[in-house]
Amino acid sequence: MQVERLFEQVKNRRVLIELPDTFNDRRVEMIVLTLDEPTSPHRRPHPDIAGQVKIHGDIFSSVPETDWDKHRGTP
Repeated sequence: MQVERLFEQVKNRRVLIELPDTFNDRRVEMIVLTLDEPTSPHRRPHPDIAGQVKIHGDIFSSVPETDWDKHRGTP
């Protein structure tokens, strides 16, 4: 099974998606869910930099767990 998770904006009750070539000539199941929170267009990295981040050190203890969701939804 292959999975492609996408977040798209509905315009005039339509969504246009482009899938990888590996999906060609395959049956697919589509489930459409509305999101409770609006998404910001700044949440996706540019394709040229996606996957280029290297983490050095322990990032999980850099901020207390109680602060993790304080600024949720802000760019």
